[in-house]
Amino acid sequence: MRDRGLDHLVYATPDLDASVRELAARLGTTPVPGGAHPGWGTRNALVGLGTGVYLEIVGPDPTQPDPDQARPFLIDELTDARLVTWAYRHPDPESIRDALELISRGTDEAVELGKVRAMSRARPDGDTLHWRLSDPMALPANGIVPFVIDWGTTPHPSTTLPVECEFLELLVVHPAAERLRPALDLLRPLREEPQADLLLKMASEPGIQARIETPNGVVGLS
Repeated sequence: MRDRGLDHLVYATPDLDASVRELAARLGTTPVPGGAHPGWGTRNALVGLGTGVYLEIVGPDPTQPDPDQARPFLIDELTDARLVTWAYRHPDPESIRDALELISRGTDEAVELGKVRAMSRARPDGDTLHWRLSDPMALPANGIVPFVIDWGTTPHPSTTLPVECEFLELLVVHPAAERLRPALDLLRPLREEPQADLLLKMASEPGIQARIETPNGVVGLS
């Protein structure tokens, strides 16, 4: 597994259980329970998308009290589930964060990823995962520019997931697509084996769509 590249897609939802059922039917594979994020008021489920890549389905955790701050990934604002952003894996999150911010400095679409912090969650089997990531609340360019994550010595979550799906392509659209292109070019290639593409196009509204090979055929998830 490469130490840099696409790490995971973030599919945020106001109702995790409902989205797990809906995606199981669409993708033809059952998402695996992930765990809770203490203090954030969220929990997740995961779908493997190949070596080093997965889909995170994240929503409110009714077993936790409401957090002091808003839940990440716009969860408190959502009425429907959707792809909100994605994560880029890098062994030095601070360096790639600084590079992205420097490239965009002085433009109308400045990229600010925020402070890198440590997080953890317990898996259902009792093991604890630890990682570092840039601020998940930042969502630069409406989530088109990813946050940065490093798993350190923790085994990557994809290593314990069934591999019934494969990530193919990520399409991101934004009204200021050309101003964002230098920052996104820094993140290519998303993967090497197999090669997967990051497409950037101009559109009136920002958005993200992933193409995924599944037991039900190729699915577009947005």
